[in-house]
Amino acid sequence: MTADLHPPEEVTTAAPPRTRRRVLTAVAAVVAVTAVGAGAFLLYGGSSNAPAPAATTRLPPATEKVVRGDLVEAVRAIGPIRFSGSRTIKNQMKGIVTWTPVVNGTVDRGGKLYAVDDKPVVLLLGDLPAWRAFEPGMDDGRDVLALEENLAALGYTNFTVDEEFTEKTVAAVKRWQKNLGLPATGKIELGRVVFLSAPVRVGQVLARAGDAAEPGAEVLRTSGANQHVAIEVPLAEQDLAVKGAKATVILPDGGTTGGTIASVGASRLNKENRSVVPVTVRLTDPEDVEKVQNTEVIVELKRVEAKDVLSVPVTALLPREGGGYAVQVVEGTKVRSVPVSTGAFADGRAEVDGPGLAEGTRVGVPKL
Repeated sequence: MTADLHPPEEVTTAAPPRTRRRVLTAVAAVVAVTAVGAGAFLLYGGSSNAPAPAATTRLPPATEKVVRGDLVEAVRAIGPIRFSGSRTIKNQMKGIVTWTPVVNGTVDRGGKLYAVDDKPVVLLLGDLPAWRAFEPGMDDGRDVLALEENLAALGYTNFTVDEEFTEKTVAAVKRWQKNLGLPATGKIELGRVVFLSAPVRVGQVLARAGDAAEPGAEVLRTSGANQHVAIEVPLAEQDLAVKGAKATVILPDGGTTGGTIASVGASRLNKENRSVVPVTVRLTDPEDVEKVQNTEVIVELKRVEAKDVLSVPVTALLPREGGGYAVQVVEGTKVRSVPVSTGAFADGRAEVDGPGLAEGTRVGVPKL
């Protein structure tokens, strides 16, 4: 172990912060005796050969056990579960609406969005909207490539996936049309397929069976099928919010599900005029939260600061004359001062090492 930072002359213990509406709690400890900030830092213990404070027989007001395990820096924040990527689906065909999907249902590649004249309008995946009919002799283009990519993904192959609409493409289209109950013409009229970048969830149905289907008419409002939680992390804890890092989402019933940080925004002032960083956490298993949309959940972000170490509450550390720290080891009615060297600090605890310290050893702490 390396040497401790010199403590200030006076030891203070900060009162616990009041619970906030948006940010549930910032678990990172503010170690008063070391005058460091709220982040987790590696502090250095003093020499264990320095003279210990005078022995005392006076029992401390309370004790806590020395614990062995990982020291974890964590922050918790509250936010609602929502779906991402809302948009409106507009019809491009003429006829009568004969079928619409149920709200909250999801539609994936090759699925039916709605029906006109008892024929499906189909979702395909792609970033370029359909802007013309597909038919033999058409000019090459990226829309043809997107169509062929979808046909191949749906199992209709035996053609080269490129920007050219060939006879082999026609044959694949006919097989696809036949399986959908469409006339097997090999041509796809404008409006029969809708290209979207991802599967969608039906948020609102804007047309009913029997309504006239006019080009440009709004039929559905959808969102992305991926779910996310938008939270605000205190600026002082932004080092825990790293894009791609894992998160734990605690549901209203006490269960948990996993998440991944999808985006981290620029710092800003929130409604309470506190500096925060907006963070979006994408849920990894949407089935866990199907019935709790728009319900606030707790998101926990963690980082391991030290693995398999002995630790004590930071309030157990006592400054020593000449520098460094000690803890009061309590054995029955006897108390002895043990010099310690310190390591990582996290979650209100400090990594310690000292003669005779072991898991389960009781040390003195202030009374709560």
